[in-house]
Amino acid sequence: MTGGGGARSPAQAARGRRQKAASLPLDVLVDIAAHTDPATFVRCAATCVDMRCRVKEYISLRHPLRLRQGDRFVLPLLRGHLMYRSHDWSEPKEQLFLMDTSAPDATKLRTATGGGFPLSSRDGLVLARVGAAAKELRVCDPATGRSMTLPPEPAFPRTWGANYVLLVSDDDKGGTTSVGRHFQVVKAYLNMSEYGGYLHLQFQTFSSEHGAWGLYTETWLPYVQCGRLKRSLDKALVTGGAVHWLFMTDTGFYVLKLRVGAAKVMVTKLPKGFPHHLWEHQKLLAASSVGGDVLVLVADDDRMSVWAQSKHTAKWKQRPHVVINMTETILRFLDKEGGGCIPPTKPVGFSLVSFAEKSGTVLIKACNGFFWLDLRTMEIVRWFWDHGVPYTTHNIPYEISLTAWVPTFSSTL
Repeated sequence: MTGGGGARSPAQAARGRRQKAASLPLDVLVDIAAHTDPATFVRCAATCVDMRCRVKEYISLRHPLRLRQGDRFVLPLLRGHLMYRSHDWSEPKEQLFLMDTSAPDATKLRTATGGGFPLSSRDGLVLARVGAAAKELRVCDPATGRSMTLPPEPAFPRTWGANYVLLVSDDDKGGTTSVGRHFQVVKAYLNMSEYGGYLHLQFQTFSSEHGAWGLYTETWLPYVQCGRLKRSLDKALVTGGAVHWLFMTDTGFYVLKLRVGAAKVMVTKLPKGFPHHLWEHQKLLAASSVGGDVLVLVADDDRMSVWAQSKHTAKWKQRPHVVINMTETILRFLDKEGGGCIPPTKPVGFSLVSFAEKSGTVLIKACNGFFWLDLRTMEIVRWFWDHGVPYTTHNIPYEISLTAWVPTFSSTL
């Protein structure tokens, strides 16, 4: 019709409706996304550069992230692992390396800022022993290079060693410490009583908020009476708001649970069917989800078994929950990825190195290389193998926090 007064096409009508529809400001969209789940929040930040900038600004202003479904593992939070090299005859120097495996095609090995012997790592921060004769404790952030040296640690009575755990605040109220966020360091030791064969847990906590070590606490472990402690506190697992350790006496294996703030302990004994050999079967604590139930991983030849507790009784089940063949798992991954790490014979011997609590992955050493096993899928997701890597004596996982990852993630993630 002359003058353009004719009826519009369906496409024109739809375009007009979209133009009339009110669009929400980016600030409002970011605030909505901050109340969703981690995956949705990250997808929101990935939509465009403007949204990414608003997310970064939102986090920098220390707005709280009220994310739901926070118990889901987020694999990209795994940055890699820290590798400590002790001095040897060829080069008498101790170094700490960061093996960055965040991108399989861009694996990097670099010296970690702060150095020292790594004791614990959590949410992007690392607790290490540094200084002359390694007498100082220091918390550092390898990403920023910032660090904080702790005041002299207290000496426990009648002990020669202790277990250290780094706990990082989740409230994002950082900025008041040199490393950005508040943290706690738990120093713990399992001690045999002089009378009656009972065990006592000694622990003391440093708080960055108060800048000092707290009171010394010694508490008796209930339901544990033994003649000899055969294996003291092993690598710590932090889940469900508590610290967990695996230890062994002449009566069996136990899992110790400590709620630091309340100074309460709980002990559960592994069942009769659990492999109680001290050296033949390597064991490692893991979690079913972020903040979820405790699992015990056991390495037996080329198999890994997963032991779980009953949700109704909290008692350990008599049989493993899952058993996987690591030879088939590793060979399947190497066959897909290629490379020169394929072993000439079977079965593949492996060792359990450590568990990353936010990504839900297990660091495994096999075939002269390192592999990351995803506990959700029971498949290898990353690996590293290089003849040029110096000999290392200690390896721990290195993960970053969600708030540190979101503003810096790339499109490849």
